[in-house]
Amino acid sequence: MDNKRKHSRVAKRVKSEVHFPDGMTFSKAVDLSKGGIFISTPDPLKPGATVELVLQVPGEEPVTMKGKIKWTREDETPTLKAGMGIEFEGLTDKDKEVLKKVL
Repeated sequence: MDNKRKHSRVAKRVKSEVHFPDGMTFSKAVDLSKGGIFISTPDPLKPGATVELVLQVPGEEPVTMKGKIKWTREDETPTLKAGMGIEFEGLTDKDKEVLKKVL
C-alpha cells in the first residue's frame, strides 16, 4: 500500500465515529495523513463506500469530514489491526488546519 500513497502516514490514536447509511461505529484511528486515515474496526465496510467521519482531536472541537473506503483488512495479525483505509474527500480549509495540528 505504501507505494501508492500520496501522503506519508503518521501513527496517531484519535477517537473517531464512522457514519454510514446503515448506521455508525465508534473506533480509533491507527494512523493518519493529510489525505486519509486508517480506522481499526473488526467489521470494515466495503471499498467504495462513502462515509462521514467525526474525529475527536484533543484540544479541538470534533471535526466532521467525508471520505471513501479505499481498502480493507479483515484479518488481524499480532502487528496489524483489522480495519479500513479511508481517503478524505472535499476537505475544508478548517479540516486541513486541524489535520496539520495533529500531524
